Amino acid sequence: MELAREEILTLLGNILPDGGLPHLTFHDPSRASLIIRLFRRSIWPYPYRSSLVQPPVVALAVREIWQTGEDAGFLKEALPSLERHFEWLATTRTIGNSGLVSIFSPWESGQDHKPGFDRLWGVFAKIPLGLYPALYLAEMAISCRRYDPQQIVKRGWFNVREVLFNTVYALGLEALATMFSATGDRAKAERFRSRCESVEKAILEECYDPASGLYFDVDARTGELIREPSISCLLPVALRTIPAPRLEALIAHLTNPDEFWLPYPVPSLPKNSRYFTPADHRYLWRGPTWINTNWLISEGLRRHGRPHLADEIARKSRELVQRSGFREFFNPITGEGEGEKDFSGSALAAIM
Repeated sequence: MELAREEILTLLGNILPDGGLPHLTFHDPSRASLIIRLFRRSIWPYPYRSSLVQPPVVALAVREIWQTGEDAGFLKEALPSLERHFEWLATTRTIGNSGLVSIFSPWESGQDHKPGFDRLWGVFAKIPLGLYPALYLAEMAISCRRYDPQQIVKRGWFNVREVLFNTVYALGLEALATMFSATGDRAKAERFRSRCESVEKAILEECYDPASGLYFDVDARTGELIREPSISCLLPVALRTIPAPRLEALIAHLTNPDEFWLPYPVPSLPKNSRYFTPADHRYLWRGPTWINTNWLISEGLRRHGRPHLADEIARKSRELVQRSGFREFFNPITGEGEGEKDFSGSALAAIM
C-alpha cells in the first residue's frame, strides 16, 4: 500500500503548471528512446513531460488507496493536484455546447490505433504502418501551437469526444465527490457530483446509437458518431445512471460469442469486426484482450447487480496472468500473453 501511495503522489507531482497530467514522464532521460530524446524533447513545452493526457483513472486509483488504507493524510496530499487536473479538463477540454471533454490525439484515449480513428487520418491510414507517422506529425503540429484548443478547432485537427475517456472522466468525478464528502467539503463534493451527472447525461445522449444499442465516439468537428464497434462502446456499462434497457443491450453485445464473448474476454474489438486481428501487433487495440478495460467492465457489472458475469471476466483475467505473467495484452482466443512484460495495468487482475 505504501508503494501505491508513493507512485500516485509521484505521478501527481509531475502535473503541469496549467493542470494537465502528462501521459508520459521520463524521470531518467537516459532511459528514453531515441525518438523521445531527439524528437519529442524538441517539441514538448516541458522537456521529458508530455502535454498529452490519458483517461483520468488516477482519481479511481486515489479512491482505491484511500478506502483500502483509510489514510486521511494521503487524501489530503492527493486531492489538491487531482482537483486541479479535473478542473483543467473541464475548462480546457470542454469545447462548444457539448458536456463531454475532447481528446486531441488517439494516444490520449489510451487506445492508440483503434480502427474508428482511421477515417480521421485520411490517406495515412491506407499506407502500411501509416498511422505512426500520422500520429507523430500530428503531435508535432499541435505542440508547435502549444496544444491550444482554439487553434486545434480552427484548423480542423483531430478532436474527438471519446466514449472510454469520458466514461472514466465521469467515474473520476464521482470518486472526487465521494472523497471531498469524506473530508467534509460539501461544496466541492456537490460540485463534482453535479458535474458527474452532467457528463453521464451527455454520454448517454450524445454517444448513443439506437440502431445498435452501442455508444460511439463523436467527431467533434462534424458532430457525427464514429460508428466503428470496439470495447469503448461497452464502457457505459459502468455508469451509474444508464437505463436498464440500455444496460441489457450492452450485456447482449458483451455476451455474444460472435462479438465480445470469446474464450478470454473482453477483446478490444468484436470478433465480427473487419479489423479483428488479435495476432497482428503492428497496430494496437485491434483484437487483443487488455486487463485494464476488463476491470472497468467488471466493476460496472458488479455495480448493476451482475456479479456472476463480472466474476467470469475476473476469473478469465486471472487465468491469463497466471499463464503468461503481467503482459501488456493477451490473445482472446488462445490466451497467449503478448506485448510488454511486467505491464502494471495487468496487475488489476489481482483486485478484480
